[in-house]
Amino acid sequence: MRTKGCRHTYGIRATILIVALLFSLHSTAQEKTGSKFNKIVQETVDFVDYVLNDIDTTYIEKNEYNMTIMPEYSYRYEHYSIGTTGKNGQSMGIAPDGRNLLTLNIGWRWLIVGYSFDLDNNRPMTEFNTSLYSTRFALDLFYRKGSEGYKISRLDGFESGDKLLQGEDWECDGLTTIKQLGLGVSYAWNKRFSYAAAMGQSTVQRSSAGSFILGAGYNWQKLTFNHDKLDPILKAELKDELKFKQAKFHDFSISVGYGYNWVLSRNLLAGISFEPAISYKKVKLEYTDYNSSQKDLSLDFMTRAALTYNNNKYYAGATLESHTYCFDKNDLYIRDGFGVLQVYAGFYFWRKK
Repeated sequence: MRTKGCRHTYGIRATILIVALLFSLHSTAQEKTGSKFNKIVQETVDFVDYVLNDIDTTYIEKNEYNMTIMPEYSYRYEHYSIGTTGKNGQSMGIAPDGRNLLTLNIGWRWLIVGYSFDLDNNRPMTEFNTSLYSTRFALDLFYRKGSEGYKISRLDGFESGDKLLQGEDWECDGLTTIKQLGLGVSYAWNKRFSYAAAMGQSTVQRSSAGSFILGAGYNWQKLTFNHDKLDPILKAELKDELKFKQAKFHDFSISVGYGYNWVLSRNLLAGISFEPAISYKKVKLEYTDYNSSQKDLSLDFMTRAALTYNNNKYYAGATLESHTYCFDKNDLYIRDGFGVLQVYAGFYFWRKK
């Protein structure tokens, strides 16, 4: 987490959320086997564990260690496009500079704790990410808040656009705050396919396999936009539809996608998944003199890709994850895309009994 004036970013990623609870309940049930209640708890835990982690061991090999140390470099990028439709439409591309982070992660089974350094120290940002990848189940939760450093990278439909930009990104003081909260879950149907082998480093895919993926998600966004802070020339040309003060989004989605893990050679894996989602959005736009509430169905996308070497003792690789969200209703559209590239290396120790 980074605050204004600090030179470091602090982050905690806890993948213990669900699995640790199951592990605890399972252990309790084993210790008190005489109780009917504990028997029910144990059977429930066993069933959930079967659903989440049922694998074909001829295709997937489990990890045999308790702990890991993993240094990681990550690059984070985001971009907003705000515009109007029609013959005389206008649009602005708005994005901050990318963020470069260096993180040291220490993990125990499903728990990974990371301390991150912001290598750029270029803008205030608060960010929290947590992910859980079992062999067939993935959960992602994130919160992001940016308050400064946004730039206009593109202007279309403005007579003065080329003159204002002059080939360089232009500071956008009007976009003052962006907040975003997201939760997504995905489940792979094929027990020969492992999410964790590509994205979590906790299993090793031994033979190539793919799977259909069913997912669901929720995304909340809030944009605060003060067009009075724009350059006077740009402000004079801005269409009324783009002069909103604030936009709030509630996005509910269901996705059906496909993932595949290629075993390129022993211990070397390339994985990719693509999950298009049908999204129902409720949007509230606040203008100076009135408010507008709208609803929309749209198509959003999430993509994951990975290249990983893992011999069940040492591992290294890179992952890329990207999200896109779209709202397009009447004369206004707002589109958001962000992604994270991670490059990492690590090793395991303390073998499980």
